[in-house]
Amino acid sequence: MKILALVSATMLIVSSFTASALTLVEKGAPRATIVVAKTALTPAKEDAEAQKIHIAAQDLQAYIKKISGAELPIVGDDAKTSGTLVLVGPSQLTTAMKAAIPSGLTPERHEEGFLLQAKGNRLVLAGNNAGPYHGTEYAVYEFLNRLGVRWYMPSDIGEIIPKLPTITVADVSVTEKPDFIQRNWWGNTSAEMAVTERVWKIRNKMNPDYMYALPTDGSVSKYTADPAMAKDHPELFAKSFDGTINTLMPNLSNPETVKIAADKVIAYFQKNPTANSVGMAPSDGLPRDFNPATVKLNQGFSELAGREGVDAEMSGTEEWIEWVNAVTREVNKVFPDHIITTNGYANRTTPPFGVKIDKNVSIMFAAIWSDTLHAYDNPRSWQMIRQGELLQAWTKACDKVWIYAYDYEMIVSALTPVPGVRKLVRDYPLLKKWGVIGFINECRNTWMERGIATRYLNARLMWNANLDAKTLVDDFYKDWYGASAKPIQAFWDDLDVTMENTPMLGHEDRIMPFVYTPELIARLETDIADAEKLATTPTEKLHVQIDRYILEHLKLYMAMSTADLTGNYAEAAKLGNAMIEVRKKLEAVSSFFVVSAEKLPDGNINYASGIFGGWGIMDRVPYYQSLADKMNGKTGTLVTLLPQDANFTLDLQDDGRFQGWYLSDWKFKTDKTVTTAKPFYVQDPTYLDKNSYPFFGLMWYQFKVQVPASAKDQNVRLLIPIIEAEAWVWVNGEYVGHRPYKETYERPNDFDVDVTKALKPGAENVISIRVTTSMNRTAGASGLLARLFLYTPKAGSATAPGAAKPADGTAPLM
Repeated sequence: MKILALVSATMLIVSSFTASALTLVEKGAPRATIVVAKTALTPAKEDAEAQKIHIAAQDLQAYIKKISGAELPIVGDDAKTSGTLVLVGPSQLTTAMKAAIPSGLTPERHEEGFLLQAKGNRLVLAGNNAGPYHGTEYAVYEFLNRLGVRWYMPSDIGEIIPKLPTITVADVSVTEKPDFIQRNWWGNTSAEMAVTERVWKIRNKMNPDYMYALPTDGSVSKYTADPAMAKDHPELFAKSFDGTINTLMPNLSNPETVKIAADKVIAYFQKNPTANSVGMAPSDGLPRDFNPATVKLNQGFSELAGREGVDAEMSGTEEWIEWVNAVTREVNKVFPDHIITTNGYANRTTPPFGVKIDKNVSIMFAAIWSDTLHAYDNPRSWQMIRQGELLQAWTKACDKVWIYAYDYEMIVSALTPVPGVRKLVRDYPLLKKWGVIGFINECRNTWMERGIATRYLNARLMWNANLDAKTLVDDFYKDWYGASAKPIQAFWDDLDVTMENTPMLGHEDRIMPFVYTPELIARLETDIADAEKLATTPTEKLHVQIDRYILEHLKLYMAMSTADLTGNYAEAAKLGNAMIEVRKKLEAVSSFFVVSAEKLPDGNINYASGIFGGWGIMDRVPYYQSLADKMNGKTGTLVTLLPQDANFTLDLQDDGRFQGWYLSDWKFKTDKTVTTAKPFYVQDPTYLDKNSYPFFGLMWYQFKVQVPASAKDQNVRLLIPIIEAEAWVWVNGEYVGHRPYKETYERPNDFDVDVTKALKPGAENVISIRVTTSMNRTAGASGLLARLFLYTPKAGSATAPGAAKPADGTAPLM
């Protein structure tokens, strides 16, 4: 769908008009010729630079025709030409003019840029096209942007095309280079969508080609010794915490592994003479080398992504960087300027202490544990403040630090709207100031989640961190929504302000039901209703309808979350299915808003949907139904729901297990209660400080529940749908089981335990639960977060007596 925006018949490319303007089109008739290097007319497949110039010239011709109706001819630089010429890309004519076109290609990749120059009867649109650069394309798209063309989202639906019967260009000379050398994000998508998105990125001056090699998870294994050598030469490999050999990672304290890796890197560069870098990183997770000599190199710092006191989850930055430094030094003896990239990720997000980073090492910083809703300088988020401190430390130690951000907003997501315009406007100038050199972010192509304005602004800020974001965003709303712009802008800003001000931190949507509020939903409904009244054209009505779908999807999500947290699991499943039906309507408008099917017909993940965090709606619906079936007779019968509210106390000194807080006659020292339908830490201001740093440690929940006499002689089980992060359970003072530690983001995160022997049917029962958040300060554990219930499993079900079932736990810590 092409959107036509009527603007002035003559578009000035700069604000001040000079007498010596050149005319490209006059009253719909062509008055200029596009000239490219002869090789770019029909470029050879292997000539990447000529191909880029060819694409740029073809696009310029096509969009000038869309704008004005005039088709400018394209000729080679060996043709006889006269009159007004548009010189696209470097050519004999730009050389004769001595045009200052950016050029060159060094391993550090600082030569990117373009020239837009109008003088006399020549308009130069050219840039550096070497290697991964797209300078000439950027020059053309900048020129078209100045004429009023916009690409707000991929595909024709995102285009804004002005109508200009006459195109006159004033004298101008602009040379631009980007603020950040890497400007990209990636996300699994269909092949067709990937091609369309790549074009959109370049038109908005992103760069989908890598400047430095990506240090992917496990890539170091390409530079270790042959795994077959592990039997005779175990000293060449890392040791796991349990003493087993890890053939995917080198022994970081053995100089021989440095030589092996360096030789393999050198061989790669010799075989690939255009390569400037290689990437190497350990496997995903929290890998460390526990060879004794390597352990001696460890500084003993806890890692933000791990639990304090757990050796396997401590920071391993120092020994890893020492090893990468050593490999880089060996490689640079043969290739002095080539770069080794590695990642500051998982148990390496903390910069090294006492280790100087080699000048040819590049760091990809990836704080997967971090809050994604707030800006780096937002005082409400200790996590983002900490991440900013880490980034500044990295950039002081290394001049090649770039970011691998999680640009979903929520990695685990139900695709509710989470815009980030306010966050981006604050973040990008800071990142430029700190010396960050770029971005290769992980995202998903679900524009319903981030919103068009956020995605578009993000792309533009990657080129210019200090652009006039307000004007750019205001123009988007006017272009996209027309008469309905004002209330729709209020809709998205209402959401944006909510994200900015919420005390909730995290990167999974388990926090989102407590970010959105009934008051917010009411304002959003008013915003959309006002916009629906104002929209006049079919295009405006369609665009407002898209946001109506997004709101209806959000309302279903909130209703599903309420049903989930309060124990109405059949209703939660029903509402989850309704969310998928709304997504189908959005997908019918454009697959870039959402690919609705999170799973394929065979049950496997549909990666084109971008929902691969393990807890999409199509995962939740069957889980909710399984809980409902434990109540409705299909696989079990409900005995009783536990109260939604519980007596509650913190256990700051681990007194409870020693003083017998689990006993049925133990009285809490306070009258405090909490609801299990919300995280404990949002229910008392003393549990969450002004920087959103939550309490972490031990706490106790106590439930008093009347169990019907009908449960006598029945096998009865207690199901706790969500525990963050570990729990021990007593019934009437009798210990019944332990749910081991699970990461707070994991779902399902439940505990299904047999309580038959401890239960007293026909009487009041006391259920006591000791919960620990774990000592991971970034996890933000919520404690118990759902309605607990007792049920009797149906004979033959997985939890029936005699059936194979998960272990109920281990001995109590007594």
